[in-house]
Amino acid sequence: MDMANDPSTLAGPLSDSVQPEIKALVAAEIPDVIPSTLFEGSARRKLFVTHPFRVLSLGAGLDSTTLILLSEHGELPRLDAAIFADTQAEPQYVYNTLKWLTSAVSIPIYRVTAGNLETAVLDAAQHMDKRLSAGHVGQPPFFVKNVPNVNYATAVSGGTLWRKCTHDFKIVPIRRKVRELLGVKAVGRLPNGVHVEQWIGFTKDDLGRTFCSDVKWITNVFPMILPLQMSRRDCASWLEAHGYPIPQKSSCVFCPFHRNAYWVDMRDNRPDEWHRAVQFEARLQQGHLPGVRGIPYLHRSMVPLPMAPIDALDGGTPELFCLACNT
Repeated sequence: MDMANDPSTLAGPLSDSVQPEIKALVAAEIPDVIPSTLFEGSARRKLFVTHPFRVLSLGAGLDSTTLILLSEHGELPRLDAAIFADTQAEPQYVYNTLKWLTSAVSIPIYRVTAGNLETAVLDAAQHMDKRLSAGHVGQPPFFVKNVPNVNYATAVSGGTLWRKCTHDFKIVPIRRKVRELLGVKAVGRLPNGVHVEQWIGFTKDDLGRTFCSDVKWITNVFPMILPLQMSRRDCASWLEAHGYPIPQKSSCVFCPFHRNAYWVDMRDNRPDEWHRAVQFEARLQQGHLPGVRGIPYLHRSMVPLPMAPIDALDGGTPELFCLACNT
């Protein structure tokens, strides 16, 4: 099991420096909020904004699950919506968490999708859709072993592909749904005074992962970094203190960013998903991704997953992340 998701490694009381700070900041900063039913009328609804439209990018992992529950408990301002972007390639436990959350909170949760990421990638690799090119596939960051070629310089070890899956299958469908909830067109400027505050479930452990929105009408905020200064351990402790289960990591079954411990847990405890990942990689290698030179792999060792050295300790290797994923 990945130690980052092992409840026994996360359990423990909130740090003394965090607990009083949470209480003080919550008491000082939570304003009166308006109901989550912001809209009335037909398609062109009139929006009365007394605060930004607050929406959570929900991954149904430990961090974002804690964040929506903090809002539900009133320890953060009330969210107006939470949006889960479904790649249709998540582990079953993520969908189980999502189903439980939907019944556990009163905050509206919306499930959106840009399609099946697994099918899209394999269709591109096997040229099922001739319109697809390197820039039109929600491409995960596969590890690619370069092959010798006299026409271009190549490294022996290879590297990772440019990641497009997060943008195409997470960010885009979430923004489309946000605009729908605001009652505005799918493209174009928003009316004056309308602004979106998008919550992302990064903890203070993820300080280096924070990023600004690339559109003016959305501001990315990270409440567990500021004001709460909560770590992943704090999240797990808060969930346990309130009687909630501790969710596992949210990510696609075949994400190349998995650590060895995650692959081992999948192989040993979720054989159906392990078989799915192995078969996905095999089919991927039988085809050819548009614009990609070399052979794609799911493991950083760049050998087929069944042969990869996943039983080796991760050691000091940092876990890789997909920005909006893994929360």
